[in-house]
Amino acid sequence: MSSKSDVFLEEARLGPRSSILIECEEMPNLPRLIRRFKEYVLTDIAHAVMLTETGIISPQRGATLLSGLILMWESEGRGFPYLPNVGSFLVQTEHFLGEHIDKDIAGRLQTGRSRNDQSAEAERLYLRDLLLDVMKHLILLQEATLSQATSHADSLMPGYTHLQHAQPTTFGHHLMRYAAAFDRDLDRLAGAFTHVNLGSLGGVAMAGTSWPIDRIRTAELLGHDGLAINSSDAGGFARDYVEGTVAALSILMANMGRLAKDLYVWSSWEFGYVQVADELAGTSSIMPQKKNPHSLERIKALSGQANGWLATVLGTQNSVFSTDLDLTFADDALSGMGDATIQSLRLASTSIETIEINAHRMADSAGAYWSTTSHLADELVRRYDLSFRSAHHIIGRFVRDSIAAGKTPADVDADDLLQAGQEMAGITLDMSTLELRDALDAHAFLYSRASIGSVNPSETKAHAESLRESLEKHRDSCEGAKIKVDNSLTDLLHCARSIAANNRS
Repeated sequence: MSSKSDVFLEEARLGPRSSILIECEEMPNLPRLIRRFKEYVLTDIAHAVMLTETGIISPQRGATLLSGLILMWESEGRGFPYLPNVGSFLVQTEHFLGEHIDKDIAGRLQTGRSRNDQSAEAERLYLRDLLLDVMKHLILLQEATLSQATSHADSLMPGYTHLQHAQPTTFGHHLMRYAAAFDRDLDRLAGAFTHVNLGSLGGVAMAGTSWPIDRIRTAELLGHDGLAINSSDAGGFARDYVEGTVAALSILMANMGRLAKDLYVWSSWEFGYVQVADELAGTSSIMPQKKNPHSLERIKALSGQANGWLATVLGTQNSVFSTDLDLTFADDALSGMGDATIQSLRLASTSIETIEINAHRMADSAGAYWSTTSHLADELVRRYDLSFRSAHHIIGRFVRDSIAAGKTPADVDADDLLQAGQEMAGITLDMSTLELRDALDAHAFLYSRASIGSVNPSETKAHAESLRESLEKHRDSCEGAKIKVDNSLTDLLHCARSIAANNRS
């Protein structure tokens, strides 16, 4: 039989708990448990099914135990009587089951396991669902990015380095920078999923158990792809799968943040290249003309906070000893990280889908400030058999003298280049004014690019097509994983209900 009903887990060994400990340790942990209600109950149901199937507990006790757990599951946590003085889901569950089925049977749920592997399992289930959700929303963002990149493959604009005009590009080519990064993000998230989706149940405290449990069965019931085999690793002491997940989320947030910052700057009046849709903007309480790009600002802010996510988790887990559980005792940071990532993905997808492009403003700016002179230097190399360095010196002097004379690329003439050639290399450059201006034409610059992945619109479209193929593979993999998980959990609940219905005496 179980011990006295009014004795909680610690009281038999330690006596009544300090109100300070309850207020400062147990109660702050309750929000984490509430967020993971579903995951903890699924973990308990799988363990109870396995205990019953292996005969570790009798069919009658297993049926009674599972009937109570199904009652918990069907409640979806609504009205669940959380005990404010207990920050452990194990004790919360045992108390609930003791009140609704039988205290002795409730106490048998912990046979052959510990809070360590129970909590590690629940965390794996939570992170697994989070990763699937993040991948789903990232796929939507990638679809929007590839669509806009293809539509704007020839939308001429300035390319920047050091925030200065560098070389002409297109809005589509710029977006493909991020599409390539998002494709790598999907790879990283898929890799994190592989490490997360392993079964922890059966690791127990750290050394395994003498009970003949079936770890493979519980992993199968919960839709895992395998086991975290080492019992200490499974028990929650090696948390690198958490760090791997947070690293993938942090990098994704950094990529979204960079894109948001580009668009944010370009939405200013001084640039005027893009605008977010009106419904994604806000205005001022005093300045009625304002259109503030709130969706981009939210992504920027969250991505800034995400810079510290990995350091937070790594720092928390850099404990005195490898068997410490500081991540368990710390506040729940993971839930907020997941929420921020999903919010940013939703905002980014909608912002990209609905963004307004001022193609004329972009194109007018593209060749306005000498961004095609590298092409002119290449032309000198081709025509006059110069080294590129010599051509670079000539064009550098040509640009300096033209700016000093108040000229732009649109109104320079052959004499300007001729003078620079004689000053810097003692060479006569007989390029005509028409040829010079053609070499400095920003639109022609795009189509002069011949290398893979260049700003040539055909290369942008080819790259977009290759990433669409990659996206379909990611979509198939993600949907396949989600179907497997859903089917496994459906089977788990069906099995639990069958045991509860068929074996209750």
